[in-house]
This record gives sequence, C-alpha cells and structure tokens, in this order.
Amino acid sequence: MNRNRSSAYRTSLALGMAALVAVVAVTPSCATGNEAPRGDISSTTPAEADGGPDAACPPCGAGQTCSSGACVSVDTDADGDSVKASKDCDDHDPAIHPGAVEVCNGKDDNCDGKVDEGFDADGDGTPSCSVAGKPADCDDKDPAVHPGATETCNGKDDDCDGLIDNGFDKDNDGYYACVHGTISADCDDTNASIHPGAVEICNGKDDDCNGQIDELPANLTGSLTSPVNTHWSLAGNASLVSGWAQLNQDVPDQAGALWWNAPYTFDTFDVGATFWIQNKPTGADGMTFAWVPGNAVNVVGTGASGCGVGGLGGYAVMIDTFVNTNEPAAPFLAVVQAAAAPVTLSRVAIPNVRDSANHRLRVRLDAGKLSVWLDGISTLFEFPLVGYVPFSGRWGFTGATGGASEAHWVTDVAMAFPNGQGCVP
Repeated sequence: MNRNRSSAYRTSLALGMAALVAVVAVTPSCATGNEAPRGDISSTTPAEADGGPDAACPPCGAGQTCSSGACVSVDTDADGDSVKASKDCDDHDPAIHPGAVEVCNGKDDNCDGKVDEGFDADGDGTPSCSVAGKPADCDDKDPAVHPGATETCNGKDDDCDGLIDNGFDKDNDGYYACVHGTISADCDDTNASIHPGAVEICNGKDDDCNGQIDELPANLTGSLTSPVNTHWSLAGNASLVSGWAQLNQDVPDQAGALWWNAPYTFDTFDVGATFWIQNKPTGADGMTFAWVPGNAVNVVGTGASGCGVGGLGGYAVMIDTFVNTNEPAAPFLAVVQAAAAPVTLSRVAIPNVRDSANHRLRVRLDAGKLSVWLDGISTLFEFPLVGYVPFSGRWGFTGATGGASEAHWVTDVAMAFPNGQGCVP
C-alpha cells in the first residue's frame, strides 16, 4: 500500500517538474547586455540603429529576434523595407537597413555598426552634420576647426559659432589683430583711431599701420605773420617784419638766417619761397636756401661771399648779387657746398632779381639730383650732386653783406617732403 502511494507520488512529482520546465522556457527575463550582433538570427538583444545598445529585451525563443525591446519573428519586416528583422538594425525605419546609403544624421543607416562614417573627413571627432544637439563641423577639412575649438586670429571661424576671429577686434574699429581676409592687421587693437588706412597725424604713433611713425607727406607752410609759427627760429641779424623775414638790413657786414626748427633727413624735398632783394646798383653778396647738418638753429655762417651759409656744411642754392674775382656778371645762381669757403658746383646766369620786386624760388632735390626754378622758369634741371649722401639736419634761408650792402627778405615759405617727414610735434 505504501509502495503504491509512493510510486504514484513520484509520478505526479515528475509531471509537475516537466510542466515547470516548460513554463520557465517561455517566461521572459531581463537581458544581460552581452548580446550578439543583429545579423546573427540567434541574437537576443541586437544593437540599436544609432549604434547604442537595444532596449531591454527578453531572451527570445527559437525563430525569434529582438527588435526595439520586443521579441519578434525573424521574418518580421515591421518597417516594410523588404529586410527581415533578423538582418535589419532598425526594423522601425525603412531608410535604415543593410545596403542603405549612409548619410550624416547620427544613425547607422547601412547597419555596419558605424555611425556617420565618411562624414568626418578631418578626423576631429565632429561630423559635418548636427547630431544630438551638437553643432556640425563647419570645416570638415581642417581638424583644428570644429565646435568647441579655441578661436584664434586667423581669418577662420575656428569654433564654428558663425563668427570669424571674434574677440580679436577689441577696439571695434573693424580691423583685427591679424590679417582678416583682404583687410590688413591692426597694429594697435586697443585704439580705434589706429588701423590700416587711418589718417596719419603728428602724434608719435603709427596711425595707419604702415610701419612708419609720423610720416606726413605734408606741406609745411609756417606762417611769418601773427601768430608766427613757433618752429621758425631767427639767427644773426635776422628779424621778422610784417610777415617777412628780413635776413639782413641794408648795412655792411651783416649776416642772418631763418631756420625751421625741426630735424629732417634730406633725401627728397621740394621747397618754394618768395624773396625780395633791394635794388642797389652795386649789390652786396646775396642770399641762399640751404640744407645743412645738425640742429643748431641759432647760428649763421660766414657772411660776404659766404652769403651767411659759409662753414655750416651741407648744400645751398645761392642767389649771388655781387661779382667777386673770377665770377660771372651778377646776379647769378650757384649751387654750392657750404664749406668755410663755399665750393661752387654749378653757376647759372639769371635775369635781374636785384630790383625791389617779389620773385619766386623753387628748389627740388630728388635722389641726389637738384632742380631749380626762378619765377616758374627752369634754371637748373636734375643737376647731379656727385657723391651726394642723404643726411640729417635743418633747412632755412640765409643772407649776408660785406663791404657793400643791400637788404634780403623772404616770405611765403612752403616745404614739402613727398617721402614723409612732414611731422612737426
């Protein structure tokens, strides 16, 4: 009796265990995360379309695969793209399947396990499209250019924020601390009045960013009328009278000078002035326009035949109104080196200017060649000053008398330095 009951019990227990095994075989449970690739039909948890893990999926039975967190038949084609779920890495998007064209969209369009391959040409980790809120690479050919990069001054939008060289125009003058397209670099990004193309003014600064300071190709028209330009300086017997500089009086043995008190390098210049010489039959030496070394504006050179420039060095264009030994008839124009005894380089006969009338003198120096005009008529043209070397110094007008006398006057002076040097602080 007990043996029979025991046999029946064991039979019932075996049947119960078999049923339990059958139930366990179809009861879902959470995925472990160690899933096989989607292409394997035995896979239980394939990768998501964006390359990330699929949602939690139960272990699927025979003939099933996991799709978006659910077990479906391997033959399912939920998105109708003619690719079964067992091969499709996203069976809910008909544009995603093996063999699809990969586009830049943050998805694995062709189910090869890679996202947006071919759309990061420079290898900087940022594709050429916007993904998950991250801006696109605005230059996929330059690995230094991408969202989040450090903006530098190079004419590029390094950080892809739509602005080029932002932060490198601190003074907001439209010029950057580097070359910006066709715009040259700003040589002082803290001063809006300084930039390429600005007007150069006399202030000790390179306003126009051309590498030169205070180069002003301006005409210096220092007034001799009240108020007198403070850069004029008188020396010797010179004085100012009614807008004129009287270099010397009608008195024997006088010498005087009018100097412009600012240093220059004499390579190129163009000066004009109105002069007046007293009408006296005998004449009395003469006057000059001179450019001499040094900055001593309170001195005058030797008088008489030196016309107030002798011994100062440099050069002078002399209007000689007195005939000394071995000289042609006066008046004449001479180019001289202003040694103690001036050395004549050239003499040219001129019409009478010793006539108490206004006359206009123009002198131009260009690359060691000297040209002179008297009352608009060319008197000397491109006369070569042999061995001329540009030098620094001052310029002005001198006049002198010797044993005889006459007065020499000058006004309306205009000096131009076409190559710059027009600044007078």
